[in-house]
Amino acid sequence: MLTQRETIRFLTASQELWLRQFPSLHRRAQWHLASHLAVRAPDGAALGELYGLVKQVFLLDDATVRERIGELRGLGLCAVDPEDSPLSARTVVLPTQTLLDQYDTYLRDVGARLLALGAAVSGVRSGRLAPDDAPRRQALLRAIETSQETWIGASERVFDAAGLSRARRLDARRHLLSASHGALLLMALAQHYGLSPFPDDGDGMLADQMAAGLLGLIRQNFQTTRDHIAYLMQLGLLERQAGRALRVAVAAAALPYFDRALDDAGNELARQAAALAVEQPDRSWGTAGAFAGGAPGGAPGGADLVPPRLLLTGPGELPAEIVLGVEPLVIGRAAGAGLLLPSIEVSRAHCRIAFADGCVSVTDLNSTNGTFVDGERIAGVAPLPPGSVLRIGPYRLTHPDDGAEDGTMRADRDGATLRQRPQRAGS
Repeated sequence: MLTQRETIRFLTASQELWLRQFPSLHRRAQWHLASHLAVRAPDGAALGELYGLVKQVFLLDDATVRERIGELRGLGLCAVDPEDSPLSARTVVLPTQTLLDQYDTYLRDVGARLLALGAAVSGVRSGRLAPDDAPRRQALLRAIETSQETWIGASERVFDAAGLSRARRLDARRHLLSASHGALLLMALAQHYGLSPFPDDGDGMLADQMAAGLLGLIRQNFQTTRDHIAYLMQLGLLERQAGRALRVAVAAAALPYFDRALDDAGNELARQAAALAVEQPDRSWGTAGAFAGGAPGGAPGGADLVPPRLLLTGPGELPAEIVLGVEPLVIGRAAGAGLLLPSIEVSRAHCRIAFADGCVSVTDLNSTNGTFVDGERIAGVAPLPPGSVLRIGPYRLTHPDDGAEDGTMRADRDGATLRQRPQRAGS
């Protein structure tokens, strides 16, 4: 089940990272157009080429594609040449520097999540991604497409087994590639594989919980979400659970297809992670960028840096190691947390850990049950020096002294999946 869980987490993280960088781009085909311009056509693409790209996937007409391009232009993400002429198939659409910069940030974050998947599934260990160049962008885009195509392919095998017509299957594929339908199915899969922030009582997810999740992602209203849930039930991907309230889960008949597809995808993604990893660590690491050219906070000397780490223990959990990066790590029980701790004693956004100027600090985010350092409840920001212990509900995070030996397990930034670290020779 580990591989399936990691694949779902990679899919979910990719979606959340996209919406973090491009919160206004959640309409159908916008991801495809922006990705094509930023990665495959950074020097521009003829509008006719974009017509073909989007029609192949979504069967959208030319007027709708022009509307989508207009939306990207309105956000300052693309320009057209000639600028003052009516759009035609020969019009060249050019990505702006804003799109290229934001897309590179998105891909770097996705790349860090991909390395985390590789570490969990196959033990890939690396200090950083391969250099930021065109081949790496292509490889990261392919990883995203691999994960998307795999679970959509599983859906299509469900449709084959149910005897859906070709027309209905094509229509379903277009819907599943939208932010709304795709997110709902991912929520149900996350619930089945034990990755949902909501308690699993064996009766699926409340439709209102799913609607609240979509409201936070794309501001979609509750009734539209219920309509989309009903559509996924008609397709045989979700099924209603017993009870008066509308609770749904992944359809039992569909689960074997998803299980196999997610396993295959996870192994392929781990292979892609290994190909992108740089085995020789340098001054770069972490989830959202790198400490490049020196120590954090401009520390002199340019000596090689060792990223700070925390050792996590909790009820029913084996020890785990979380390596901090340049971006603050938010800890909580909500799906968007960088480190997910699924306990009712943990607030949705409980606290934030940061590493700056060579020091680790923790900030309580107005949590209900409090954040404790060495047994003392903190208010606001407090240092977390080596040797100290951070307590969050039933969990402990120890900041070990440099060079401390341990037989811990490694975890990625989400902290939901643990994997034994390979022992060194002679240890």
